Amino acid sequence: MNREPLPLRKGKRAGGFTLVEIAIVIVILGLLLALLAGMATGMIGQQRRESTRQKLVGLETALALYVSQNKRLPCPANGTFDSTANVNAGVEQRTGGGLCNVGGTNNVQTNGVAPWRTLGLSEADVTDGWGNRITYRVAPELALANAMDFTACDPGGSGGLSGGVCNATCTTATFPGSCTPPQTYTAAKGLRVRNLNATLTYIMDWNVSPSTGAAYVAISHGENGDGAYNSTGILQSGSVTAGTLEANNAASAAFTAATSGAAPALVDDFASYPAGTGHFDDFVLRPSILTVATKAQLGPRAH
Repeated sequence: MNREPLPLRKGKRAGGFTLVEIAIVIVILGLLLALLAGMATGMIGQQRRESTRQKLVGLETALALYVSQNKRLPCPANGTFDSTANVNAGVEQRTGGGLCNVGGTNNVQTNGVAPWRTLGLSEADVTDGWGNRITYRVAPELALANAMDFTACDPGGSGGLSGGVCNATCTTATFPGSCTPPQTYTAAKGLRVRNLNATLTYIMDWNVSPSTGAAYVAISHGENGDGAYNSTGILQSGSVTAGTLEANNAASAAFTAATSGAAPALVDDFASYPAGTGHFDDFVLRPSILTVATKAQLGPRAH
């Protein structure tokens, strides 16, 4: 027999969703999508930071190899050169006498970036995770011929310099007076690096004994990219403007120095992301002079 469908009981409703339920589902999906988007953004940011760290490690290795072969550090390349249009893009800018002259002026490193072609690297090797070239500064006297050769220096010596370098005639018979300790040669050499303290504090300094100055400083300008050059030689202006002291690291910042003593201080510290005068998101590589010489196998001899 055919039966008539039973009527719905009071308080029950037909299948389907109400507008309130649909709205709740949409809100939950939106929250999930926002969470996933945030996680994806965080992962991308972490990948870029890790890529940048690896690029700096690779640059450090390339510079040590260059020093081992040439016994000096290279000068910066000109960051304003377009790599697709200028054959000198990525080539160190140095006079025959050994002076760095980025832009054609002696002792100027303003607009200087890592010289990838001089180092035998590709431009990608000195491009950070945000697509910008790594800024590069070198202690001027360490770009001179044989300036990074410490093989004639003796840590146990007590003598002075010979012709401006460690005394190569040092022997066991004349030790220690004829032997030059490395700290005598590094005196007043190296770049100054300060931190973000309101009170000026140098974390690396040529003006102490022995010198703790940096042989060179390589800088990725981080996520905001402010002060970096891209592959076409265009100076970047970040969505978050560089902090007051962070601006010292800009590739375009004035950097004229015949010696380390005349070079302005560069900056390194823990990251500070809030926008404003204290913003700092640079990645900085700043090895000491003897660290570079030792990695290049040109460190002081053991007596």
